[in-house]
Amino acid sequence: MAGMPETSETGNLEVLKGGSPEPDDRRRRWWIPTVILVLVVLGGVALWLWTTNGSTPATDAAATTELSFVEVVATDLVETSEYEGTMGRLEGDPVSTRLDGTVTALPDEGTTLQQGDVIAWIDNQPVILLYGALPVWRVMADDTEGPDVLQLETALTELGFNESNSAMTVDETYSAATESVVENWQAEVGAEDDGLVDLGEVIFLQGPVRVDALQVKVGDQIAAGSVIFTTSADDIEISFDLPTSEQDNVAVGDMVEITLPDLSTTTGVVTEIASVATRADDGIEAFFEAIAVLDDPSVAEGIDEAPVTVAVITDRADDVIAVPVEALVALAEGGYGVEVEDGSGTWLVAVEPGFYADGLVAVTGEVEPGDRVVVP
Repeated sequence: MAGMPETSETGNLEVLKGGSPEPDDRRRRWWIPTVILVLVVLGGVALWLWTTNGSTPATDAAATTELSFVEVVATDLVETSEYEGTMGRLEGDPVSTRLDGTVTALPDEGTTLQQGDVIAWIDNQPVILLYGALPVWRVMADDTEGPDVLQLETALTELGFNESNSAMTVDETYSAATESVVENWQAEVGAEDDGLVDLGEVIFLQGPVRVDALQVKVGDQIAAGSVIFTTSADDIEISFDLPTSEQDNVAVGDMVEITLPDLSTTTGVVTEIASVATRADDGIEAFFEAIAVLDDPSVAEGIDEAPVTVAVITDRADDVIAVPVEALVALAEGGYGVEVEDGSGTWLVAVEPGFYADGLVAVTGEVEPGDRVVVP
């Protein structure tokens, strides 16, 4: 019929020739919006799960091969302040003689002299170091009494010349037994064994001394009172300037780490901090002079008046979980996170940063030692 579309029959169904899509086509496409809806729902569920776990996917497994990782560690974090210092030996009192004569032998510079050692040879006679607080002021002989005699008898006993402490009573009296012990000692050290101690034959000092610099040489004619050598202690000191604004950073007794000129490190302890500040030459800030002493002086043997760096611990956090500072990522919703690797890629995990030092920062969150995090 004119004006009507043509039709054909296939069984009981009519197929339209032109115009609107066939009813069968419409029925075959009903599932498309349904699939889209399901995907949206699944995506929403997955997003809810990630948010609930405090994690967000960052990359898939294929992309992780292009990233750099470091392990999360459990460690102690230490914050230090560094100061430039100068290393040298503690200066001691000079050693002088009470004798006139010609110098016939001397110790080597750098030698440490202890009780019983020879300080110098004058007219080929030894001058012996003994320990004691009182200086020698007279000849000690039979019937001499006083604290200097007690010092002498104590020193000779410590050196082993008073066998079993029975040969000589250690008191303030120079007895016949004392004279006998003195004779044995003199014969042992190469002195004239006359049983009396001449003025200048011994020098009492309060402990060992290190020969720093000789002030005379063999062959010199010297008079009583001449300085034989200057001394320095075995201890090595490091002096450094502590700005007044950082006075609370350092206290006597603090442990310090010292970087030596060869870049090796050693340890020491702060022994002194000046109580009065000194104005700096540049006038910018006053400072307190501080002194530290090496725990092991042998590590600085041969080094004197050398520049060093002193590091003082000012704060610390022990046994924390830490990541490199550069591993932190600022989150869009605020706060910080780290990208943690797992078998399927990396996940952005929220963390709370805390104490940081030496390029590491302590974090709390869903990370633990051994995890691998992304770093730039």
